[in-house]
Amino acid sequence: MHPELITATLKMKGSSQAAVATSLGVRRNSVHYVIHGRFRSLRIARRICELTGLDPATTWPGRYPELRLDPIRFQSHPFQEVA
Repeated sequence: MHPELITATLKMKGSSQAAVATSLGVRRNSVHYVIHGRFRSLRIARRICELTGLDPATTWPGRYPELRLDPIRFQSHPFQEVA
């Protein structure tokens, strides 16, 4: 995926590269380098995908095979009777 599209998606979701960097305690340049594919950081990539809802396999094809977002697991309603 094009880096500008990743950055635009972050902005559409109400975040930014600077906000990602601040939340993780890293420099903004580190986030920029991950988005542009110049640097590899599983932690930064995971945070970007969490904020944007983008699939890591689509965003950075082949770059983070170990990064999988956990699917939302539906639990039974807490007030449901169990037979």
